[in-house]
Amino acid sequence: MLGPLSPNRQARRKGEWYYIVPLLLFLLGLSGCYWLKYGKLMRTHIDLLLSMSKKMSALLEDHQTITSNTMEEFSYPLERARDFVRIVSSRYAGRQSLQAFTRFLDTYAELLKEIDQLRVQNGDPTAFQEKLTTLRERGEQVQTSLREEGL
Repeated sequence: MLGPLSPNRQARRKGEWYYIVPLLLFLLGLSGCYWLKYGKLMRTHIDLLLSMSKKMSALLEDHQTITSNTMEEFSYPLERARDFVRIVSSRYAGRQSLQAFTRFLDTYAELLKEIDQLRVQNGDPTAFQEKLTTLRERGEQVQTSLREEGL
């Protein structure tokens, strides 16, 4: 045993704050990425999903074949956007923008179902065009909610 610690000893134990403060700062910085960029990331998801919907519409108008690989290309951004919602929902559950964004994602999912049905059955694209219009309107609603929240 070395005996009790004294202020005159060279090998003093560092206080617990010496370890806790840097750890807390690191964790705050790590978690802050989503919190600080909430609005920007949401706008990025909206822009990407709207551009995917334009691509779907162009493929339908040009009567091009839509393959299962193309469907995966359209569904992947939706999966990433749903992951974003899952991550931020614990902190922003009450926000109007998050609720509007969830409705936007649901509309995009309906659009995917519609284009998949058209891909298989080669039917009338009227319902697709209506869902596309609804998707654009919901995208604008999310953008408006973000502006109202100051983001």
